[in-house]
Amino acid sequence: MLTMVVDSGLKDQLVLGDPDAPRFVLWNGKLRPVPGKPTDLPFFDLMSIGGKIRAGFGVLGDGVMRKVEEFVRRNLGDDVFERLIEPFCSAVFFVENYVAYLNFVIYKGLCRRSFKIKYESSIWESLEAGKNGGSIIGGTFKAIQERNGASKPPRDPRLPKPKGQTVGSFRKGLIMLPDAISARLGNKVKLSWKLSSISKLDSGEYSLTYETPEGVVSLQCKTVVLTIPSYVASTLLRPLSAAAADTLSKFYYPPVVAVSISYPKEAIRSECLIDGAIYSSSLFSNRAPPGRTDSELVATVDRDLRKILINPNAQDPFVVGVRLWPQAIPQFLIGHLDLLDVAKASLRNTGFEGLFLGGNYVSGVALGRWVEGA
Repeated sequence: MLTMVVDSGLKDQLVLGDPDAPRFVLWNGKLRPVPGKPTDLPFFDLMSIGGKIRAGFGVLGDGVMRKVEEFVRRNLGDDVFERLIEPFCSAVFFVENYVAYLNFVIYKGLCRRSFKIKYESSIWESLEAGKNGGSIIGGTFKAIQERNGASKPPRDPRLPKPKGQTVGSFRKGLIMLPDAISARLGNKVKLSWKLSSISKLDSGEYSLTYETPEGVVSLQCKTVVLTIPSYVASTLLRPLSAAAADTLSKFYYPPVVAVSISYPKEAIRSECLIDGAIYSSSLFSNRAPPGRTDSELVATVDRDLRKILINPNAQDPFVVGVRLWPQAIPQFLIGHLDLLDVAKASLRNTGFEGLFLGGNYVSGVALGRWVEGA
């Protein structure tokens, strides 16, 4: 990710967050800090004393493959899942269905206005390690040994050096990255071109037909990389491979409503330094009452923000927009990787080498994962 930032000419525009900034979870009407280091564990009040003791015994684990909710509740207790795991994962995944063995997509940051920098050993790596080492502790030691024993390529001296695990953005927001890439590529980037069909020629090349502002355009190429959503790829690939198309249509994308509202600066409580807030009940369709109007959604978000960030007597917010994404973030449910392998194999076995699947349902939903999977 940092290499792309530098190659795009944005090194001087990069803004890194404070790696020591605290995280909070709203529990029983109070913002409670999440422990940032082992020495915080005995003193933080997000978990009950019983929950801490339960988690301490649970790190021994059982090494059995489970859903994340089942894995955490069984090995670490209800407090850990409800007060630590779910608040940070529920923005992106249905945690109760999310699978612990998907180490390459275990939550590494929700990337809307920022991207995660320098992911290192954490509880997520420990969850994955638990199945490899027989317990979370054993798995963690095993993961550390493997990482220390692996050869690392020399670090690019051009790259900035973050002080720790943090998030990054740019002075004018993430929009600066695609704008910079587009400017460097020039007219190689085609906007408002909609791919309508793919066919394979006798020569082994692919023929791509696009609907463009100038009319229908056909191109020929040796390699095609589809980074579109799986349900769109399913429609395009059906004439080539019904098996691949059927498999790609099985990935689930729940709806998400994005509510953007603005308050005057004086409406923010003086003791609050919050960059963003996430409400799982507003993100997924089965976590909020159906049929809400835009005004009801705005009122719900406003009411919740007044509990933690906004002064209760502040004026009503200015509504920037309310947008429903009918199919938003792909869910990595049990069997996701198996389905992905079936789709890839179906294309490969029917002679469509040179046609590759990519995107967030392949590499993960975080921006850094997209870049690494490219």
